[in-house]
Amino acid sequence: MIAFFFAWAIGESIIVYRWAKAGAPPTPGALAAPSGLFLGLALIAEAPQARPVAVAFAYCVDLAILLQVVGKAPQAQVTFWPPPLINNPAVLLPGNAPATGNTTTQAGTTAATGTTGTTLA
Repeated sequence: MIAFFFAWAIGESIIVYRWAKAGAPPTPGALAAPSGLFLGLALIAEAPQARPVAVAFAYCVDLAILLQVVGKAPQAQVTFWPPPLINNPAVLLPGNAPATGNTTTQAGTTAATGTTGTTLA
């Protein structure tokens, strides 16, 4: 099972390197899918007859991941990193649309802007 740990660690480190080259941290899905594959291979390798084939396949997956990265310039992928700054106090999360809904307090002031008698809709 040590062989699977090293195969998993090599594959994950190649994926992290690829994302670091793109200038962003890896997304959880980019790391979870290969981890699931290696977990499945480790379960298959519990059978002694299948262990050599499963270990060889795990290292072949690492080689395939490496061949996708080596020798290529990082693609111009949209990573949304770093996230955009929030300059508008009416925006709760970064994006294009401001927060919707009635944000007035009982005193008649708008909570988001602090002005009297206006609401954000």
